[in-house]
Amino acid sequence: MQASTMNQESSVPLQDTAPTASIEARLAHLETFDSQMSHAVDDIVTALLETREELARHAAPAQPDTIRSIEATLTALQVRVLAIEQQFNLDRCCRDLTEVSRSHPKTRSVIFMGGRFFGDNVKYTYLAFREVARAQGIEVWYLPFNGEVERTVTQLGGQCLPHAYTQWSSDDVTCALSAAVLVTSDHLLCPNPYAAALLAGARHVQLWHGVSIKEVGYRNLPGLDRFSAHTARVLRTSGHFASFVGSSPEVESDWRRWFGFDRYSDAGYPRNDVLHRTPTADDLVNADVATYRRMQEVQARKRPVFVYAPTFRDGAHGSWMLDVGIDRVAHAVKQTGGLLVVNLHPVEQPLQSKLEQVFPSVSFVRPDSDLYPLLTVSTALVTDYSSLMFDYLHLDRPVVLFRPDHEAYVTRSRKLFDAKLDELPGLVVTEADDLAALLRKPSHLDREVDKDVRRKLYDRMFSVRDGTSAQHVCDVITGELDRALTPRAVH
Repeated sequence: MQASTMNQESSVPLQDTAPTASIEARLAHLETFDSQMSHAVDDIVTALLETREELARHAAPAQPDTIRSIEATLTALQVRVLAIEQQFNLDRCCRDLTEVSRSHPKTRSVIFMGGRFFGDNVKYTYLAFREVARAQGIEVWYLPFNGEVERTVTQLGGQCLPHAYTQWSSDDVTCALSAAVLVTSDHLLCPNPYAAALLAGARHVQLWHGVSIKEVGYRNLPGLDRFSAHTARVLRTSGHFASFVGSSPEVESDWRRWFGFDRYSDAGYPRNDVLHRTPTADDLVNADVATYRRMQEVQARKRPVFVYAPTFRDGAHGSWMLDVGIDRVAHAVKQTGGLLVVNLHPVEQPLQSKLEQVFPSVSFVRPDSDLYPLLTVSTALVTDYSSLMFDYLHLDRPVVLFRPDHEAYVTRSRKLFDAKLDELPGLVVTEADDLAALLRKPSHLDREVDKDVRRKLYDRMFSVRDGTSAQHVCDVITGELDRALTPRAVH
């Protein structure tokens, strides 16, 4: 009787859909709603164990492929459960660390955090603030995005927190919790998953990265059908800041539409200071010095050097350049003895090696390097919607706006903030052949009407026009440091 019963049970086809389908449904619920997360994780683990037991009871030697298929499915589900449980524990940990950071005693210390390369406003502010810190007894740290940035800052003699969070000691954690001021120039999306929580109690100085004609921050919203966890995270890092640094009182209202902050400063962008001087050794740190020298050599021969710096396209990273005729433009410039230098947006730089093979006449700027010293040895700037068009006003040189895919850009990539487009600092070109013809005759670029518009824009967009923005931003930082360390009255 027992043998007969066992044979009957083993002859029943394995139900490879019901148990796993049930787990899939519970996982979908778990991934969608993080309330009651720990109970859901326990339920999923229990279901996995029950399913394995059921599989063992019904397993038949004659069905090995089916058994392996179900085992593979269960293993994949276990991996997903573990990942979700780890994320849940991380989120819970960061919520608690956020409260710890807000109540932790602060010291006379400032932490700078930049992006994936040493550049932009954080680079120039950090270099300038070191002198201020030495004079005023302020401790300065840099939180690097990756190992390359960590090596660069360390070689400059700076104090770095480890770029890998697994290498953080208890002293490093204390350093972050004790920081009175945090300085950034972008969304706080650090690879270190604990960074935002550890620094939540610091007074946050946001330098951003230039005047924008695109809708950003709180105004760059998708519909809920395209909403994601990443979208929400970016929005969360759009405020709230203690101080926000812009370039003039004229644009303060724009920034308040896009970000949340208490105080506004029109100190300007420290990265623009180099446009008012011959680049120093510090300025050239992490610049593409080989391309910089090549640009100098071309200019020494009285030949033009054009910098093309387009912004990125959402959903068409890098590939859009294949369709707009950049190769024809580069060839036309080369025929005149000039040089076309292309600086891809950091978002599109991972595709640069492939684009270099397609466009051999183009001189690409080294990825993850600082472009600003190179602008000082350029003849004109070609861009589209990048904030570089405004930064370049400091040089009072021609700007060309090459917009070959304008309709696609404004409908598929980003909405434009039209009030900034009333006065354009240069010619608008939509065809590569027209741009090539224009760059063959650089003397035709600098029309009087464009000069007049540039001067008006420059006066309106920038309060600081003498290369001292870094000094003014340092004052903003020390002001926030004083606020952080001033005892609050007890009522």
